[in-house]
Amino acid sequence: MKRLWNWTKDVFWLIVAVALVGAGVFGFRYLGEIRPEVVAQSVERPVVLVDTAVPEAFTVPIPIRGEGFIQPFREVALATETAGRVVEMHPSLEARGRFSKGDILVRLDDAAARASLEQTDANIASTEARLDLVETQLARAETLRARGVIPQDQLDQLESQQTELTASLTALRAGRRNAEIALERTAIHAPFDGAVLNSTVELGAVASPGLSLANLYSVDQLEVTVPVRQAEAALIPGLFEEAQGSARVEADFAGRTYQWNASIARVDNALDQRTRTLDVTLRLEDMMGQQVSGTAAASGAPPALINSFARVVIDGVQDNSLYAIPSTAYRDRDTVWLYVDGTLTVAGAERVHVDGEQSFVRIGDLPEGAEIVTSSLDTAFAGMKVRKADDESRRADASE
Repeated sequence: MKRLWNWTKDVFWLIVAVALVGAGVFGFRYLGEIRPEVVAQSVERPVVLVDTAVPEAFTVPIPIRGEGFIQPFREVALATETAGRVVEMHPSLEARGRFSKGDILVRLDDAAARASLEQTDANIASTEARLDLVETQLARAETLRARGVIPQDQLDQLESQQTELTASLTALRAGRRNAEIALERTAIHAPFDGAVLNSTVELGAVASPGLSLANLYSVDQLEVTVPVRQAEAALIPGLFEEAQGSARVEADFAGRTYQWNASIARVDNALDQRTRTLDVTLRLEDMMGQQVSGTAAASGAPPALINSFARVVIDGVQDNSLYAIPSTAYRDRDTVWLYVDGTLTVAGAERVHVDGEQSFVRIGDLPEGAEIVTSSLDTAFAGMKVRKADDESRRADASE
């Protein structure tokens, strides 16, 4: 009886297991029949918006920029070569004004120099009189000696006196020239046309040799020296051929900007040992500049002031094959990105000069109607579809 019960129980669980498996198979097939069919659909990629700029040939000289200080062409210290009391001063020394070449700027007391010159003149006159007497006696003695009236020793003495007096006269005349020079040095003349930068001389003071009395500078020629890199120097036409290249100099005064025309005066023959740059000196064409920014000052436009910090722009080479583009639009591997009919194109480019945020490049192959892509893109490749941002802005404005 017990054995029959166990067999019945096993059959029951076997039937249950078969029923479960069959129900699973039936359910799986049923779900497979009623499932929706998945159809592959193409996904349209979004087109990237880019900023563009129309390339325009740069038809004016490339600007080569530099900085420096306005300095006079000549600046000297006025000093005396002899000691003396100051008895006369040029008005420019007190007024820090101008003077002309040859003007007497300082005159020292010349009483001692004049006395020395007068004494020398008196000695010369005395020696000349004695020499005339000896020469007369010598001529007479030569006649008497020829007749045998006087001995040879007497004639020799007269000739010796003539030689000594001649030498003394030569020394006195040289001393007179020294006395004249000493007298001339009591008057200090202006070496060039200029103005007084500062002055320490006072009327009645005793001047010492070599001691500076004032600092003078030339007003007819002011200069600015700027360091130029070698690559930039190669872009300045005729720089090493003594050509008068043109430039402009700007300086600020009281919040206003003034500009002067300038030309290249000279170029150093050596590179700076530290910076490896070349010093180029510009000559200002005029003392008075032109105001280019700010309201007019009540005091009027100032002249070019010495020691003013100046910004310089030298006219470089003019090459119509160059394009001025933002420096950020110049890409790696010497390329630029172009927008051509909704497609991004990569073109080779040569960067000739960098001027701050602007670069001057020569583009090898520029298709007609192409525009420079100025945007920064994470991923870019040739043939990529792009849209111009300004076109989208015009569409938005039109829809409004």
